[in-house]
Amino acid sequence: MQVLFLASEIFPYAKTGGLADVAYSLPRALENLGVKVLRAMPLYQKVPWEGLVPLEKTLQVRLNGRPYTFRLFRKDNHFFFEQPELYDRPYIYGPPGGSYPDNDLRFGGFCWAVAEALGAGLLSADLIHANDWQTALYPVLHREIYRFPQPVLFTIHNLAFQGMFEKESLVRLELPWSLYHMEALEFWGKINLMKGAIVFSDAVTTVSRTYAQEILTYEYAYGLEGVLFKHRHKLHGILNGIDYQLWNPETDPHIYQNYSLRDPSGKEANKQAMLEELGVAAFFAEKPLFCFINRLSHQKGVEVLLSALPDLGRVNAFFIFLGEGEYGPQFYGLERRYPNMFAQIVFDEAWSRKVYAAADYILVPSVFEPCGITQLIAMRYGTLVVARRTGGLADTLVDVSYPGGYGFLFPDPTREDLLCGVKRAAELYNTHPRHFQKLRQRVMRLDFSWERSAKAYLRLYRSLLKGKR
Repeated sequence: MQVLFLASEIFPYAKTGGLADVAYSLPRALENLGVKVLRAMPLYQKVPWEGLVPLEKTLQVRLNGRPYTFRLFRKDNHFFFEQPELYDRPYIYGPPGGSYPDNDLRFGGFCWAVAEALGAGLLSADLIHANDWQTALYPVLHREIYRFPQPVLFTIHNLAFQGMFEKESLVRLELPWSLYHMEALEFWGKINLMKGAIVFSDAVTTVSRTYAQEILTYEYAYGLEGVLFKHRHKLHGILNGIDYQLWNPETDPHIYQNYSLRDPSGKEANKQAMLEELGVAAFFAEKPLFCFINRLSHQKGVEVLLSALPDLGRVNAFFIFLGEGEYGPQFYGLERRYPNMFAQIVFDEAWSRKVYAAADYILVPSVFEPCGITQLIAMRYGTLVVARRTGGLADTLVDVSYPGGYGFLFPDPTREDLLCGVKRAAELYNTHPRHFQKLRQRVMRLDFSWERSAKAYLRLYRSLLKGKR
């Protein structure tokens, strides 16, 4: 079986978020199961040229009334589509806080170029797997323009970003007006690329079972609940995983001291080293250490977190906040206001690993969470999770109040519920230290590796290839 995996970003070549990690790890896990996976992405400015081999044939794609020439480069099983006018820019999607105004052409053009490459025989596949709005036009082209025979799978990683553009983009993308109707791309007077992918793909997956149920409702679907409900027969929830080789406290070169489930003593050594580095070990070495490692955005519950800061300042624990985003300025000088807090508002992956290794608890108060990998990484490092019960968080955590539980879940993204979760966690740490250590061992035994997810995708691939929807 040969699969063509389309994504706008793939680690280590381009990364702005979790999609790049999925596009790196899932194909690798599928290859371990015997699937040949070809990856395709645009050739951005910052992709290193070393090892890229050009294919002789170029591709012509017509966009906005004129031809664009694409060149195709290969490195192992990765294919890069070069179009300097579209992709030779300092950012993948646009400058911080914004988007390039021609992103419809940039990513729609990529989808056209992929289809042209398949038609020309430069790429071949038994099945095509597209991801998120940037490749959402591909299923539309595959079914309605090229009418290729292979099945197409589309994965929704985050329904909040749908690829919506003014209806004039239909002309810019050289699409027929026959696609501008309620059963295709039209969406409240605009075009919606993700809607098109949902309609024209043979199967649609999202990144957790609970999120697959949530996006059928008004609260989570951002206007697409009707479309998703109509096509619910082809909707599947497959939980993401993490790469257990990339995230391994036993071998991680960035943390203060390596440790493992067999020898967890290094976990406490990491905490002590972190507190010493911050100059607070004398005051908080025996207290629980909480952390927040995520984007400082609405989705991640940062407004709730900010509203709770005065109350958290009275909790006998230390809090570390690491991330960047729209709410970053509100964390400046946090340690001057609250002696039990520290914030670093520039994301640093090496330092984030130190925090994962040092912390007793991680806070994940997300408003919505399609899957989330923060909690999976934390548990891999023996850090317990205090989280809102939503999406992938609900699928990966069991509250400690249940037999076999290991997390601290709260129902709503409110200051009161977050504080309740924090206080429950702090109380267990302070009053039941042996039980706390057992919970730490329990989360380190859990398996959220990509192997399990890849097996679920392989079953779905085989089902689609047999003609089942």
